Amino acid sequence: MTRGIAMQTVDEILKKDFKYLYRRQRIDINTLHLTFQMDSNFHSLQMAFTFREMWREILCFISPTTLTPCSNNYWEALQVVNYINWSIKSWGRYYIDIYGDLAYSLRLDYDVLEKMPYECAKEIECAIDYYADLFVPLLNICQGKTSFNDTKQFIDDMWGGIQ
Repeated sequence: MTRGIAMQTVDEILKKDFKYLYRRQRIDINTLHLTFQMDSNFHSLQMAFTFREMWREILCFISPTTLTPCSNNYWEALQVVNYINWSIKSWGRYYIDIYGDLAYSLRLDYDVLEKMPYECAKEIECAIDYYADLFVPLLNICQGKTSFNDTKQFIDDMWGGIQ
């Protein structure tokens, strides 16, 4: 599968099978940007699709950034990120980047997209599903309004102690 065909396939997935509403923006020839309204008056969820030579990179993050690498709650947020990664069973992973973005990253090879488009669509939706479940708790941990232990308990209660 070529980059152009992969871009068309993603467009078809988003138009046909995607369960979330979004605003769409083409950043450049190889980058598609989606914005999702979440349970916040000040923050949204951003998703960028960057189409590389052999794969597409999907990055999902809260905007504007709520965490700074120097903040007192950085360690609490990092613990939450590690706990989420330990709990989830998906193709992507959470991390905190150098700008303080609490991001979900997913890389899908074009061969996988070609052979399993439905599964790839579900993995993209999965990124939004996690944020839909955890958007407010993630904002709260990044803003220092809650602790790792409280957020961990929330995750366990919501997801039933997934292991």
